[in-house]
Amino acid sequence: MAARGVFKLSVIAVAIGVSESAVSRWRKGEPLTLLNAVRLCDVLDVSLDWLLLGRGSMDSHHSGVFSTTDHCDLFGKLPPNTRKLLEAFLASLTLSV
Repeated sequence: MAARGVFKLSVIAVAIGVSESAVSRWRKGEPLTLLNAVRLCDVLDVSLDWLLLGRGSMDSHHSGVFSTTDHCDLFGKLPPNTRKLLEAFLASLTLSV
């Protein structure tokens, strides 16, 4: 938050649509939903990989570090049931856009 010039929890909370106490818990390392993680990344303009996994830099989502081919290779390594669930999830996103 500080790196992005955001110093008040209320600013993040309002932007995401959660309570200040939720943002405070996240800052202390308590879990957050994937949806809220994505929203937080959008608001702060940081990489989801960096926020959730500590991979890369907070700006790596701008650098094109991962190519589509990288993601396809990872997708192919998933168990069949997981691939089906992920495909259904991605299809639902496509339909709602």
